[in-house]
Parts: sequence; C-alpha cells; structure tokens
Amino acid sequence: MSDSEKRSDNIETVRSHPEELYERKLSPETIARVLENRQRRAICRVLSGGSNITTLDELVDALSERESDAADTELDRESIALQLHHIHLPLLEDIGLIEYEHRCETVRYWGHSEIECRLERLSIQ
Repeated sequence: MSDSEKRSDNIETVRSHPEELYERKLSPETIARVLENRQRRAICRVLSGGSNITTLDELVDALSERESDAADTELDRESIALQLHHIHLPLLEDIGLIEYEHRCETVRYWGHSEIECRLERLSIQ
C-alpha cells in the first residue's frame, strides 16, 4: 500500500457542513445591512422561529401573511417570491446565513446568535 493509499488516523471522517461546526463571524456592518431591510428581518424571524429547512413557497406564505398584517405596504405573492429569489436570499447566502438551493427551491438556515439577539430586541421595542 502506497503512502497516498494509507488512511491517516488524523482525518476527520464525520461528514458535516462547515457551518454546523462553528458560527460565522459577521461584521457589525453586515449585520446592520441584513437587519436594515424590513423583509430581511421578516425572513430571519421566520427562519429562526421554525425548522432550519423550509421551501421557497413556505417562506413566501409566511411573508405574505406578515405583509397582509402590515398596514404600510402590501406585496403580492409573486412580488415577494421575486424579491426573495433575486435579492434577499442571494444576499443572505453570500454572507453565509443561509443556503439556498435554487433547483428544489429550499432554504436552509444556519442561524446567527447576534442577528437573532438583535431581532429579539427589536421585537420587544
């Protein structure tokens, strides 16, 4: 058996996504950018309040319900879906807060304690 074929005892054999092992550090500016937008705050609230994996349709349903409760603006389901797909989910994926699988339209939320803490403080105010 060659050296390249030998199994090292130091190799990690557990398969897991790196985000499951540690929480990504986000700058205060990045956290502020996420939370400055009302829809992104709602997305984070929905994702942190339920299971870590959801579909785009379920997320649109939840946001549509929140939009209908808001008196200042109303967006239809199609507008919400388009904004999610083209603006908000890519941004949240770029910073490592979610993983968005475009083909099956699923969203996996990795979570972030600082964002969740700030959301909680905002909901108390």
